[in-house]
Amino acid sequence: MAPTISDGDQMLVDFSKKEARGDDKIYLVQNGESVWVKRVRKVWDYVELISDNESYRPIRITADEAQNLQIIGR
Repeated sequence: MAPTISDGDQMLVDFSKKEARGDDKIYLVQNGESVWVKRVRKVWDYVELISDNESYRPIRITADEAQNLQIIGR
């Protein structure tokens, strides 16, 4: 998530925010054993997990696959 969040930065996470509204806010997201800090964008039939670091391409997840995503907090 650099340059917004750098390696080693400490984050405060609001664990009461368990639903991503697809508003490009930053969320802590879990999919299986993987945990990411990403912006979440909901599009008509898919969800994009977006890093602020342009070296990483967005992760596109179908609506069905998104059922396995867990929003840990914001």
